[in-house]
Amino acid sequence: MNQEISPINAKVYYELANIESIPNKALYKTFINWVSGEFELFLQDNLDGLQIFFPGGYCYITGTESNHDGIGFKIMVRSKYKQKGIQINNQVYAILGHVIKLKRPSIY
Repeated sequence: MNQEISPINAKVYYELANIESIPNKALYKTFINWVSGEFELFLQDNLDGLQIFFPGGYCYITGTESNHDGIGFKIMVRSKYKQKGIQINNQVYAILGHVIKLKRPSIY
């Protein structure tokens, strides 16, 4: 059977997905907590990592592996709107940058 997807029924999403790592589980939990706080006004599901639903899409962060180098996790943003997806992605990565700075000792 030959099926065609009509443009009306096709759902087009922009997808940004990356695999990242963080040195330890405590920092990973801090990262998840901060991202959850940043998007506290949106519907969230934290059964397996963290999934945040925003108008036109969602973002999820889920652990992939744990080894001696740290905790690996995947960040995925799917959005119907390119600009909104990029904005959410940038917010998540800004938080990741702040959390990673926590592991470094301060030098005065």
